[in-house]
Amino acid sequence: MSSVEKDIIHDHIYLSNIPIEKDCNQAEASSDTRRQRIIRKKCDIETDEDRQAYFRRRTLNNASCRISRIHRQAKFDLMFKKCAEYDDLNRKLIRQELILFQVINQLKEHLRTLVSNNTKYNE
Repeated sequence: MSSVEKDIIHDHIYLSNIPIEKDCNQAEASSDTRRQRIIRKKCDIETDEDRQAYFRRRTLNNASCRISRIHRQAKFDLMFKKCAEYDDLNRKLIRQELILFQVINQLKEHLRTLVSNNTKYNE
Protein backbone atom coordinates (compact mmCIF):
# COMPACT_ATOMS: atom_id res chain seq x y z
CA MET A 1 0.00 0.00 0.00
CA SER A 2 1.51 3.33 -1.05
CA SER A 3 1.85 6.31 1.25
CA VAL A 4 -0.90 8.15 -0.63
CA GLU A 5 -3.30 5.25 -0.05
CA LYS A 6 -2.37 5.25 3.64
CA ASP A 7 -3.14 8.98 3.79
CA ILE A 8 -6.56 8.40 2.27
CA ILE A 9 -7.59 5.79 4.85
CA HIS A 10 -9.29 7.42 7.81
CA ASP A 11 -10.15 5.89 11.15
CA HIS A 12 -13.64 6.79 12.26
CA ILE A 13 -13.35 6.32 15.98
CA TYR A 14 -17.02 6.46 16.83
CA LEU A 15 -17.87 3.49 14.58
CA SER A 16 -15.74 1.12 16.59
CA ASN A 17 -16.70 2.45 20.02
CA ILE A 18 -20.49 2.55 19.98
CA PRO A 19 -22.09 -0.91 20.17
CA ILE A 20 -25.45 0.44 18.99
CA GLU A 21 -23.99 1.40 15.62
CA LYS A 22 -21.91 -1.76 15.28
CA ASP A 23 -24.82 -4.07 14.74
CA CYS A 24 -28.50 -3.16 15.11
CA ASN A 25 -29.53 -6.82 14.97
CA GLN A 26 -27.24 -7.70 17.84
CA ALA A 27 -28.83 -5.00 20.01
CA GLU A 28 -32.31 -6.36 19.28
CA ALA A 29 -31.29 -9.96 19.94
CA SER A 30 -29.56 -9.22 23.23
CA SER A 31 -30.94 -10.59 26.50
CA ASP A 32 -31.61 -7.05 27.70
CA THR A 33 -35.28 -6.39 26.95
CA ARG A 34 -34.89 -2.66 27.47
CA ARG A 35 -34.43 -1.07 24.07
CA GLN A 36 -31.69 1.52 23.78
CA ARG A 37 -32.69 4.73 22.12
CA ILE A 38 -30.64 6.05 19.25
CA ILE A 39 -30.03 9.77 19.52
CA ARG A 40 -29.26 11.13 16.09
CA LYS A 41 -30.18 14.81 16.50
CA LYS A 42 -30.15 17.31 19.29
CA CYS A 43 -33.95 17.40 19.25
CA ASP A 44 -34.04 13.65 20.15
CA ILE A 45 -32.57 14.33 23.60
CA GLU A 46 -35.04 13.62 26.39
CA THR A 47 -32.93 12.61 29.39
CA ASP A 48 -29.49 13.33 30.83
CA GLU A 49 -28.40 9.91 29.61
CA ASP A 50 -29.48 10.85 26.10
CA ARG A 51 -27.59 14.14 26.40
CA GLN A 52 -24.42 12.34 27.50
CA ALA A 53 -24.68 9.84 24.65
CA TYR A 54 -25.31 12.62 22.15
CA PHE A 55 -22.38 14.73 23.30
CA ARG A 56 -20.11 11.68 23.42
CA ARG A 57 -20.97 10.87 19.80
CA ARG A 58 -20.52 14.50 18.78
CA THR A 59 -17.14 14.68 20.51
CA LEU A 60 -15.95 11.48 18.86
CA ASN A 61 -17.28 12.62 15.48
CA ASN A 62 -15.55 15.99 15.81
CA ALA A 63 -12.27 14.24 16.65
CA SER A 64 -12.69 11.95 13.66
CA CYS A 65 -13.40 14.92 11.36
CA ARG A 66 -10.33 16.71 12.69
CA ILE A 67 -8.15 13.68 11.94
CA SER A 68 -9.71 13.39 8.49
CA ARG A 69 -8.98 17.05 7.71
CA ILE A 70 -5.37 16.66 8.88
CA HIS A 71 -4.89 13.59 6.65
CA ARG A 72 -6.50 15.34 3.66
CA GLN A 73 -4.32 18.44 4.15
CA ALA A 74 -1.20 16.25 4.40
CA LYS A 75 -2.19 14.49 1.18
CA PHE A 76 -2.64 17.82 -0.64
CA ASP A 77 0.66 19.13 0.73
CA LEU A 78 2.41 16.02 -0.55
CA MET A 79 0.77 16.42 -3.97
CA PHE A 80 1.83 20.09 -4.20
CA LYS A 81 5.39 19.17 -3.18
CA LYS A 82 5.56 16.41 -5.81
CA CYS A 83 4.10 18.79 -8.40
CA ALA A 84 6.87 21.33 -7.69
CA GLU A 85 9.50 18.58 -7.92
CA TYR A 86 8.10 17.41 -11.26
CA ASP A 87 8.06 20.99 -12.57
CA ASP A 88 11.75 21.38 -11.68
CA LEU A 89 12.59 18.03 -13.28
CA ASN A 90 10.63 18.99 -16.40
CA ARG A 91 12.58 22.28 -16.74
CA LYS A 92 15.90 20.41 -16.36
CA LEU A 93 14.88 17.86 -19.00
CA ILE A 94 13.82 20.62 -21.42
CA ARG A 95 17.24 22.29 -20.97
CA GLN A 96 19.01 18.98 -21.56
CA GLU A 97 16.92 18.39 -24.68
CA LEU A 98 17.91 21.79 -26.06
CA ILE A 99 21.58 21.10 -25.35
CA LEU A 100 21.33 17.72 -27.08
CA PHE A 101 19.71 19.30 -30.15
CA GLN A 102 22.53 21.85 -30.32
CA VAL A 103 25.17 19.12 -30.05
CA ILE A 104 23.42 17.07 -32.75
CA ASN A 105 23.28 20.09 -35.07
CA GLN A 106 26.97 20.81 -34.47
CA LEU A 107 27.86 17.21 -35.21
CA LYS A 108 25.77 17.28 -38.40
CA GLU A 109 27.48 20.46 -39.50
CA HIS A 110 30.90 19.00 -38.75
CA LEU A 111 30.01 15.85 -40.70
CA ARG A 112 28.88 17.97 -43.65
CA THR A 113 32.17 19.85 -43.67
CA LEU A 114 34.11 16.59 -43.51
CA VAL A 115 32.12 15.09 -46.37
CA SER A 116 32.49 18.22 -48.49
CA ASN A 117 36.26 18.37 -47.82
CA ASN A 118 36.56 14.69 -48.66
CA THR A 119 34.84 15.14 -51.99
CA LYS A 120 37.16 18.08 -52.86
CA TYR A 121 40.25 15.96 -52.24
CA ASN A 122 38.89 13.07 -54.27
CA GLU A 123 38.30 15.23 -57.34
